[in-house]
Amino acid sequence: MFKKFFGKNYTVADFWIWFEKNSQDYYQLKEEKLNSLFNKLDKQLSKINEDLAFEFSADLIDGNREFIISADGILSAFPDVIDLVEKAPQLDSFKIIAFRQKGDIDDISTIEFEDIKLGPDDVYFTYRKNGDTLDIVLYLRGYDSDFEEWENAAFILLDTIIGEYDVATKIGNIDMLPYKESPNLKPIIELPSLIDKEVTGISL
Repeated sequence: MFKKFFGKNYTVADFWIWFEKNSQDYYQLKEEKLNSLFNKLDKQLSKINEDLAFEFSADLIDGNREFIISADGILSAFPDVIDLVEKAPQLDSFKIIAFRQKGDIDDISTIEFEDIKLGPDDVYFTYRKNGDTLDIVLYLRGYDSDFEEWENAAFILLDTIIGEYDVATKIGNIDMLPYKESPNLKPIIELPSLIDKEVTGISL
């Protein structure tokens, strides 16, 4: 009921009015205020779509703070991410980015999620082309299917390696298995070039 109430009245323009009013706090990101700031921002984004997520760059880049709006890999939230970023005002101290972007493959570090540590050297894959997408099987060192944290860590690493948008539009089914040495397995760092070569992706 609460969600429906806001859904009829709260617009993307309202969100950006609120953010611009509070932008200095999010530019500075003082450590003692982080929990409060992030809770407030999460509440505002949830009025647009409760599946939206966000990240900020830890450091300033050319004097700007990167503000990344993400769908957390949930396809139904992609249109709202695009709408928010397209309608963002010009903010001098921020770079507004749609979706988690892929990083430079040589600079990708280990993902730490809960008690899981997962780096590019820990992940291999096999694949099968399926129309405009690739179905992949990930082979993870130390993988334990009883802990869903492994899946969360693997998806975060995928977003970092190929980008959130390409994970959603160019990757089909994803399965995960414990790593066992095999000549058929490819290191995960080969996935971005394979995707660029093999598939066009689905349209949203």
